[in-house]
Amino acid sequence: MPGRIRMLDAVNRTMQRLGYLKLLCELVNQTETSNLATLGRRLIDRVTRRVPLSPPFDEQVREYARTRLTDRTYQNLRKAILEGTSETVSLEIQDFYLADPTIPSSTGKLVEANWRRYPYLGTALDLVRKGTYSALTRSLVLLAVTPQEELDAFVELDRQHNPMRLSDAQALVFLYCLLDNDAEVLVPLYRRLLALPTCPFDERVAGDMLPEILRSAIQDHRKRGVTAEERERLAILAKSATSIEKKGGKAYTGGSAREEAIRVRLEPYCDLGFLAKPDRDRYEYQSTEALRMFVSQMEGASSTDAFLQERFFTAFAAARGLTTTAADDADATQALAQAGQALKSSLGYSPITDVGLLAGIRLLVEKGRVLELGRATELLKALQKQDPGFVRFTVDRMGNMAYVKFLKGAPGG
Repeated sequence: MPGRIRMLDAVNRTMQRLGYLKLLCELVNQTETSNLATLGRRLIDRVTRRVPLSPPFDEQVREYARTRLTDRTYQNLRKAILEGTSETVSLEIQDFYLADPTIPSSTGKLVEANWRRYPYLGTALDLVRKGTYSALTRSLVLLAVTPQEELDAFVELDRQHNPMRLSDAQALVFLYCLLDNDAEVLVPLYRRLLALPTCPFDERVAGDMLPEILRSAIQDHRKRGVTAEERERLAILAKSATSIEKKGGKAYTGGSAREEAIRVRLEPYCDLGFLAKPDRDRYEYQSTEALRMFVSQMEGASSTDAFLQERFFTAFAAARGLTTTAADDADATQALAQAGQALKSSLGYSPITDVGLLAGIRLLVEKGRVLELGRATELLKALQKQDPGFVRFTVDRMGNMAYVKFLKGAPGG
């Protein structure tokens, strides 16, 4: 959408690990509507459920207790694990998953005192509807590529199916959501980080870059003219830039506006493989070749919209080092019809972007085929002309194709 504001606001009310969003999406799809209190409580109750642990304690739990369970609340538990005890102790189920050394970062534990904050990342990434806290179709895209075992692992401990670990399919969903809603900050931020003369860098260095980036994007929007609602959003973002700037060059405290604003732009990219942490327990980072490759793929795009429509899957494949070919019309049609079936509403319609996203993800991950969103839309238009009884569309207020309904299965499907 030309002129759309792609900057996260209220970023201090988020979570660090993307894996928690799998549970959030499952919870919002269990009820038609919800509210912040209900959703936040259900989320925190699930991840803080205690699981008994009998000695002897394995090394990954001991290391996690040593480095992460440092708050006074965990004093006795930490002592029991590190000094050894003959008695069974209990850990929150999320602690087992964050302790896993194959997870790129051990930070991001959700705490009960902040339960109101956590659902906001879901609304900011268009997974959860603001106000009603009900499911948006994109949450179904994520659930469609999430094994049930990973969702069950939030109920019963299952280290083999650690929900904090992301598959390529899940990474594609999250990366699309992040770019679609924060590209005006992410793209210039990562260009600057890649140009740093020294590595690793910490969140203070990265956070000090934000005020200038935010103000530049705000100014660009004000030049084009904005609606009253957009003007209010830009004012909030400008205040955020001012709050962050006040910490510029000052001592690191770990909990200021600067750190809160930058973590959501660093920690999730560890999960995605675009950043690495020399120490899983510290907020220090180094860029990866995957990030460098992905950003280089974005350079030729005229806009974020153009990139997401024309090069998103190609860029991800390049960043992952995947060998791909273009999906032929038959494979693409089949994948689109199957995605439409998986995502359809009670009336049979689905957002065309989400259908294309799910189809493109499945084709890339399962078959090594690329179907960009722009091509998916053009293919659907052609299919409707060839056979009006196969697919039907509705349009938005601007006259653009918005929703698609498949009236029958794909030919040969």
